[in-house]
Amino acid sequence: MRDSLKEMLYKFIDQYAYELSAARDKDNFKRPFGELVRRDIANEIQSHCDEEIYKVKGSVGAGRWTDVPWIAVFDKRITTSAQKGVYIVYLLNKDTKELFLTLNQGATDIAQGGDGSGKLAFTGIATANNSKTTESLRLRASNIRSKIGQLSGLQFDPIDTGSKPYDAGCIYYIKYTLETLPEDDELYADLLKFIEAYETYYDKVYVKLGKNKNTKEGEKLSPRDQINKISEYINAKGFKYDENLLANFYLSLKAKPFVLLAGTSGTGKTRLVRLFAEAIGAYGDGRYKQVAVKPDWSDSTDLFGHVNLDNHFIPGAIIEFIKKAADDQRKLPYILCLDEMNLARVEYYFSDFLSVMETRDWDEHEIITDKLIPRSCYCGDKNAEDLYSNLMIPENLYIVGTVNMDETTFPFSKKVLDRANTIEFSYVDFDLSDEILVKKPEAVVVDNEFLRANYLRLRIDCVDQWEDVITINDRISNINSVLQKGDAHFGYRVRDEIVFYMLYNKKFGLLSDREAFDNQIMQKVLPRIQGSSEKLANILRELFKLCAGPYAQKNGQTDAQKMENYLMENNTVDFPKSAEKICKMLRRYEDDDFTSFWV
Repeated sequence: MRDSLKEMLYKFIDQYAYELSAARDKDNFKRPFGELVRRDIANEIQSHCDEEIYKVKGSVGAGRWTDVPWIAVFDKRITTSAQKGVYIVYLLNKDTKELFLTLNQGATDIAQGGDGSGKLAFTGIATANNSKTTESLRLRASNIRSKIGQLSGLQFDPIDTGSKPYDAGCIYYIKYTLETLPEDDELYADLLKFIEAYETYYDKVYVKLGKNKNTKEGEKLSPRDQINKISEYINAKGFKYDENLLANFYLSLKAKPFVLLAGTSGTGKTRLVRLFAEAIGAYGDGRYKQVAVKPDWSDSTDLFGHVNLDNHFIPGAIIEFIKKAADDQRKLPYILCLDEMNLARVEYYFSDFLSVMETRDWDEHEIITDKLIPRSCYCGDKNAEDLYSNLMIPENLYIVGTVNMDETTFPFSKKVLDRANTIEFSYVDFDLSDEILVKKPEAVVVDNEFLRANYLRLRIDCVDQWEDVITINDRISNINSVLQKGDAHFGYRVRDEIVFYMLYNKKFGLLSDREAFDNQIMQKVLPRIQGSSEKLANILRELFKLCAGPYAQKNGQTDAQKMENYLMENNTVDFPKSAEKICKMLRRYEDDDFTSFWV
């Protein structure tokens, strides 16, 4: 029989201090007691809240156990993060064994100000723990109370949770102890009072101020509108990229924070990365870095760093930028451009980074990875060890590699191609419209939610869209069964990332379903095909039929010529870009007895 809410909260209050002392280090972070907070209590409370509006989360810390654990009820229209906005939250003082049910504020980057709407941009409890911050939180709490009014049964005198920002940010509260913890009926009646207060806050404060106050554009616009603004910014800068290309670039970064732009030299690949960074406010803010890859890079020390003859650690080309992104309490997006990435063999110098990227996983609501640099690599350099030993790939870092495919560069291994969306970049538009001359470019201000992944694990994160997952998976399976005939099939990683891309596209409505899947065939499937065997040629013929249809059998013509004729006669094939590319790849095979994506 499942425990009651009272029994679970009693155990939470009574035993947390002991569990904390027994689980101080990260190795013991996943002790079973944590599931009482993260899962059992959170699920029980969620069952009494409208799932369309409210999301319940419990936390005993991110990476290590916290001194002030919490269970929060978020109105998804306002926030789903404990770092920002206004929300209901149970806060435990482990030392006094007091549990506070509160209407409270997140504390993130108070330096940017706020108005009581909950649309604040703070930087986290740790950095907010100073007198200026706590006083501002206290004033906001008072301001919100004045707009909501006094509510029966809810108190608002000072509290002591063990966290000064939580204490200062408290708008209303009810306190429980082991001796005064009521039965479930009263616990849920108390929660209902806070939900009513929360609804009043939404109606009287959040909505009203949201309509009348100019907030950051990135907080108001949908991804579709943001892409439109980014396109306008780039056009006004004198460059013209197709809006669907920008949408594809965005979806690719959202699906996986590693994208390759490949194609002809001089078509603006590197410029696109920089302009995109400018358009989202990252370039002028020091959140964009361009690194020219050197031909002699042969291992990861060129990126991360090495120890010199004096046993001092010398940082590599990107490690300081990664640390800056990790230390940014605002969690704004950072864009790293590795220019001419295949001047050296990518799998030599970048394989360690790619391996760590594959360890991405959820730690509460944060994306974490394994450590980038093993402790042994510092050879006793204590200063470097203190600076970098705990460094992971931060969730706000996005990497774009530009590549030219010619005689001066190296091809990609499947290990690299499987881990990226490879966008073939040959688009050029020389049109200089008057719009470019008269419009002043305006950047779109975005936070990390704009680019950060929502899906990491297919069977866990995508359950709500499972019917769509099945439909997409069937398409992918049809393609993979063709590839399997020539031992060119792919695995779960590629399948999952195609699914993520397609789900994002459906959610945001950026491209048609067919165009989105066409992009994924071009970016995740065709770049893997390379060789000189007849099996490979048969794969291309079968893939063309899946992408376009059964081309006519005409005597005296090669298969590539038949495909070309079919495309000229049929303007409405399912996946035209992929079909055209397959046709080119087969033509090269017929001419040279060898083909690859990079024709």
